Amino acid sequence: MLDTRFTIHAGHPAYARKIMRSTLSGTDSDVVEDAALLTSELVAGAMMRPGADPQLFIDARDGHIYVEVRDSDITSRDVDRVRLSEWVLLIMNALASSWGIESRGDDRVVWFDLSF
Repeated sequence: MLDTRFTIHAGHPAYARKIMRSTLSGTDSDVVEDAALLTSELVAGAMMRPGADPQLFIDARDGHIYVEVRDSDITSRDVDRVRLSEWVLLIMNALASSWGIESRGDDRVVWFDLSF
């Protein structure tokens, strides 16, 4: 039974993929790879800003995973300018059950749900 919830520093997309694969170990390989791809793309997007320090939040339970990539110390002006690349939009729409971008205080949060 899968039941995991934690937040870590996500300093590199490859590290985020590794964490996701480890977290979902034993789950269908297609689900694992979809979640790893989505997560690494969100972390890569967060790393585009100089001085970025993204945090990765994962809530995984049987049949469902919720992932947030939080980037703190962003001004509201920066949040307004943040745009996901066309590639990320395509894969988010194709693979995620739902997803979104939110501003929470000084943080920008990009999240997705994946049901399996």
